Amino acid sequence: MSRKKSRKGGSNGPTRLSKDKLKELRALKESRVKAQKGNKAGTRNAVEAKKSQQDDQKNKDHQAGKGSKKPISLMIEPKVVEQEPVLKRHLKPQAELKKAAPLELTTEQELEQLENDQRLLDLIDRHESGELLVGKDAKYFNTKVARHQALCELLGIDDEDDEASGDDLLDQFMSNNLADEWLDEEDDK
Repeated sequence: MSRKKSRKGGSNGPTRLSKDKLKELRALKESRVKAQKGNKAGTRNAVEAKKSQQDDQKNKDHQAGKGSKKPISLMIEPKVVEQEPVLKRHLKPQAELKKAAPLELTTEQELEQLENDQRLLDLIDRHESGELLVGKDAKYFNTKVARHQALCELLGIDDEDDEASGDDLLDQFMSNNLADEWLDEEDDK
């Protein structure tokens, strides 16, 4: 026997939608805009007219952007000095900076300063011990020693007098009449 088909969907079949639901789905489908493919009917001859209008518009836009619209005066005008805002005035230095002139030292003061220069004294010790000075040390040593000699010549100081041995000093003392007077005064007491 053949089987009879029922018109009702079983539990397995598709369910029927209500009328309201069907109206909503149809409205959604109609509201969707399809992407158009190709040109509309009758536009074959109108395309050339559109292109010429677009080209004219592009040329106008392109030409309008060239050059400055600011008017240029042909006469020389005096410059107008603008007042600076109050805040900028306070940021400027109030006094001009100048290099300070080195202090003027007398020759005696300069000589004393050279003789008390610790770096120079260290270099002199190294030089006397037989060490060879090179580079900045040698340059510093040479300039300061030359300046010391020049100052001594200006002041009339002989370096050899300072280097006299103790025996020479004793001989000078004894040869003076002052030594005799000093010794005589001690004997009288």
